[in-house]
Amino acid sequence: MLLSQRRSKYIQKQSINYGLFLPIFLMLLLSIWLQYWVATYEDYSAINQAIKQMAFVLIGLACMFALKFINKKIIWKLVPWIYLFSLLLMLSLYFFYDATMYNLTNTKRWIDIAGIKFQPSELAKISYILFISKELIKYDMRTKEKTVKTDLHLIKRLILFSLPLYALMFMQKDFGTSLVFVCVLGALLIAVGIDWKILATLASILAILGTILIILVFTEFGNDVLASLHFKQYQLNRVKAWRNPFEYADGIAYQQVQGLVAMGSGGTFGKGASGVQVYVPVRESDMIFTFVGEAYGFVGASLVIILYFYLFFQILYAGLKSNSKFNLYICVGIVFMLVFQTFENIGASIGLLPLTGIPLPFLSQGGTSLVAILIALGLIFEMDVYE
Repeated sequence: MLLSQRRSKYIQKQSINYGLFLPIFLMLLLSIWLQYWVATYEDYSAINQAIKQMAFVLIGLACMFALKFINKKIIWKLVPWIYLFSLLLMLSLYFFYDATMYNLTNTKRWIDIAGIKFQPSELAKISYILFISKELIKYDMRTKEKTVKTDLHLIKRLILFSLPLYALMFMQKDFGTSLVFVCVLGALLIAVGIDWKILATLASILAILGTILIILVFTEFGNDVLASLHFKQYQLNRVKAWRNPFEYADGIAYQQVQGLVAMGSGGTFGKGASGVQVYVPVRESDMIFTFVGEAYGFVGASLVIILYFYLFFQILYAGLKSNSKFNLYICVGIVFMLVFQTFENIGASIGLLPLTGIPLPFLSQGGTSLVAILIALGLIFEMDVYE
């Protein structure tokens, strides 16, 4: 009997969630394929770009499968230290930032240590999800009866712990990534069952602030106010270009207009990867979906979106079947991190939303983002091991 139990645990430990691995595997193949073909239209080697993307894929997969063999109890104990480390890593940007990227963007978002460059904010997303998830579990354990008062105390506590992260993001002028953290926090508050009155109030406040922000963008006085809050002109231009892109087609909205033209020219089935004709700036990164739309048309773009939704479903399903609230909260955080980035990137590509510089998960160029996503998914692969 004892031998049978040990054998069962060993088999469970060695098992792979193939339902989750399938969309991940297809996304990784697609990322290599797209980066190769996009590079053929640029001034750098397509082969080198494909090899570079493959290297990031292999590093990310190694991290993902390595996490499968780390006990969740160890991760639970290390969560506060992981969060603190991510904050220190982001703080170190002021000493080890990438000078080249700073000269191009006037922002300190990339660390350069001995030639290795990465964005600490990508790793901070994972640590933030883990930290908030643990705080919610502690709240569930110590709260016998949830009331508006206990819920408000929880929110105050979470905001207090989140302030250092949001302050660092504000100092780095990374508004787009800050929205990802807000989305994750909101999703986890809904998951823990916060009183609907509090959620409605918070949603109303955010909606009012968003409306005010948009109004300020279109007035001279508002621009001065936003400038005093460290908003850059290119960020304001993105909102102006979003409202009426064809009015600024030769200027600040050139990228958006070219993206819309590329998407429209793809038609139903697209022109094929070798038949792309419309030039879209930064299509290897922020505008990668416009390449999908032009090369593979409405059908190809729809299949990519369906693949994303299948991945989101598998992540949530893994959390639900683990019978662990901690796991479920982690899955909710990861799903909404990916959902927001996917929705924002694709929405910007088709003109529904302003550009924010948020990459499309898996497909956009960027090794840090890809590796970080695979690390986050490694936490989900581990769920089948010890539950």
